[in-house]
Amino acid sequence: MEWMKEIRVLVFDLDGTLYQDENFIRPYLTYLFQDGDESVVSRWQTETERILKGEHPVKVGHFFSKAHKSGVRHKDGQPLSLYDWEGMDVEHPIESLRHSEGEMHYIGDSWGVLGAIAELVGIPPAVRSQAFLSVRRDMIGNLNSITPHEGVNAAIRGLKSIRHKLLMTNSPEEAAVGFVAKLGLENAFDTVVYGGNKPDGLIEYLRRYMNENGIAPGQIASIGDNAWNELYPIKRMGGRTVLVSRYETHDEEAWDLRIRTLDELAAFLLQLESDPE
Repeated sequence: MEWMKEIRVLVFDLDGTLYQDENFIRPYLTYLFQDGDESVVSRWQTETERILKGEHPVKVGHFFSKAHKSGVRHKDGQPLSLYDWEGMDVEHPIESLRHSEGEMHYIGDSWGVLGAIAELVGIPPAVRSQAFLSVRRDMIGNLNSITPHEGVNAAIRGLKSIRHKLLMTNSPEEAAVGFVAKLGLENAFDTVVYGGNKPDGLIEYLRRYMNENGIAPGQIASIGDNAWNELYPIKRMGGRTVLVSRYETHDEEAWDLRIRTLDELAAFLLQLESDPE
């Protein structure tokens, strides 16, 4: 992969990219469905797991229409057709779906699946936000705690040929600062952006950085598990893309590299450093 020799800027996502741990799913659903009905929580946990395994009509790599409570097949982000939760086609004018209005929710990772479920059943945004903050608190503490991946951490810190290491997450600062420290990644990046408003915020940041530092798009590589937020915008600007996901995706876009595990991510970063210009 000759393109690796050109990389001078690395963009990292946080959730689902620098850790792969799904133990938060049931606790999050418990916080989400506040009535304490375990049967309801179990039902949606099963639905979540089926989607992630590719055993459900709703697919990783598709969008979810908030207004129509429907899955959305697409090509390069452009809607093609709609289907309901059971997989039956839904007749509706595709032209009415707009990314800019927040109408479509990308199902790119486990959080994306949970977000689609919350939209389907009508969980208010405030409840969803509080559930997220509660789960993050548990993940930082002793409940549902996660373990840092020492190989990835060492590889990130060892990237001496990279001019700029950016960590950008859509998670708010209050939910992410302690979490980054829990992962053992404090001071591992040149810049950390919380509440990044990806994908738009990512493009805005990189355009400024490129203009100020004389960096070409082909010198940038984005590493993430949510293609719509982290990979599509970089590919469109001419950068390189690395998908990190253990799940099969029905988004048919081609990325420069497909990684499934954190061990593979660590190996890629080590290779990147071993082949400097």
